[in-house]
Amino acid sequence: MERFVVSDTNIFIDLVELGILADLFYLPWQIHTTDFVMDELTDATQFDAVYSYCERGRMIVGTLTPEEVGNIFQMSSMPGCKISPADFSVILYAQKANFNILTGDKRLRNYAEKEGIEVHGILFVFEALVKHRILPPALAIELLQKLKQLNKRTPAELIDALIKKNEGMM
Repeated sequence: MERFVVSDTNIFIDLVELGILADLFYLPWQIHTTDFVMDELTDATQFDAVYSYCERGRMIVGTLTPEEVGNIFQMSSMPGCKISPADFSVILYAQKANFNILTGDKRLRNYAEKEGIEVHGILFVFEALVKHRILPPALAIELLQKLKQLNKRTPAELIDALIKKNEGMM
């Protein structure tokens, strides 16, 4: 079983908005996040959807020690730092447990990769959902088109390449 820390809320938000959050939990992954990330889910519908998986024991919300929390706030308050405390919580949690990170945040991705942490994004999730036959390619294509409208940060050319790949599977 692969292990991931889902970061930054953006993976959760995209999956909730696309109506496929439940599908994430059919993957052979152990899903973790941090309490900092949960605090970033300010939309009640999104929070409730994500939190329901904690209640069912399908997702683990990790907490950090007071010393680690102090380090997070110290690092995120450094001049010129554009990485949020929630992002640092994910990095620290992933480092402690030797987990991978799922994120759509470019700054978090770059920082984590410099720290030697394996990082993947929403398109990796889509590929896994199709590979594990949780989503049929036709539905994946439809949802990827919707993702293009929902999340302008995900490069359209990468979405288009994944759409083309899924078209070849039909």
